Amino acid sequence: MKLVIEDDAGTRSIVPFTGDAIVVGRAAEGVTFRLGDRNVSRRHARFVRQNGSVFVEDLGSLTGTRVNGERIAGRRKLRAGDLVQIGDYDLAVLAEGMPLDPGAPPPLPPGPRVDPRAPTVKLTAAEDLTPPAPSSAPVPVRPPRSGRGRILKLAIGAGVVALAIGLAAGWAVGTLTTSDPDAPPSTALTRP
Repeated sequence: MKLVIEDDAGTRSIVPFTGDAIVVGRAAEGVTFRLGDRNVSRRHARFVRQNGSVFVEDLGSLTGTRVNGERIAGRRKLRAGDLVQIGDYDLAVLAEGMPLDPGAPPPLPPGPRVDPRAPTVKLTAAEDLTPPAPSSAPVPVRPPRSGRGRILKLAIGAGVVALAIGLAAGWAVGTLTTSDPDAPPSTALTRP
């Protein structure tokens, strides 16, 4: 078994399972493979080989570990083709005999599960959006990045602007409702 790790620039590293566990994280010590991204915790996740299967477990990271886009809690068994996302890194576990083309991205997760008992809907040729099946083995295509960094920056910027507006509004209300102690009492608000 081997762990294939690809960063957002497309640089790929292969880490063989020499023991029973591979720990990944940002720390300089105490990890098997260092992931230098700031979205990665010091000891982020552990990949454990047990009885011929590989499991991944999040080690209490701040940003979490995702398997096929779903954030996991605890330990999750990995299947062939599962895509693990840690920060801006894509990880996949491959069997020793599986070749990895240097230009190909890591394997994609399997498609959505279909219940064979579910009714099928026939589409006309104009409605059918499914591409024809290739005659040879499919070439996996890397999913587009979610733009998490850009979205986070926009959210923080919006929060700062909202905070500034709230502070200004609070100051204005406080200034307008505070009475001057030297001013004579107003007779408009008093009762005879």
